[in-house]
Amino acid sequence: MELLQSTDFWIGLLKIVWINIILSGDNAVVIAMAARSLPPAQQRKAVLFGSGAAVVLRIALTVVAAKLLALPICRSSAACCCSGSACSC
Repeated sequence: MELLQSTDFWIGLLKIVWINIILSGDNAVVIAMAARSLPPAQQRKAVLFGSGAAVVLRIALTVVAAKLLALPICRSSAACCCSGSACSC
């Protein structure tokens, strides 16, 4: 319960939500461009399936990334890459 009262938690959550909104907008543009040449009946299906697939893929890839970051070698490599400095990881 103390976690929910932390400002760091809420700032991190807002950052994740903001990134999600940006990526969702990008997906919407790509799906709309792909569906625009289809007949109207198929456009609706294409948008629904495309949006659903985008959500499922985002969730699945987030789980994969979390599992990879749990590995010690990936954690140290990610820290080295994200630090912006040249290190011998």
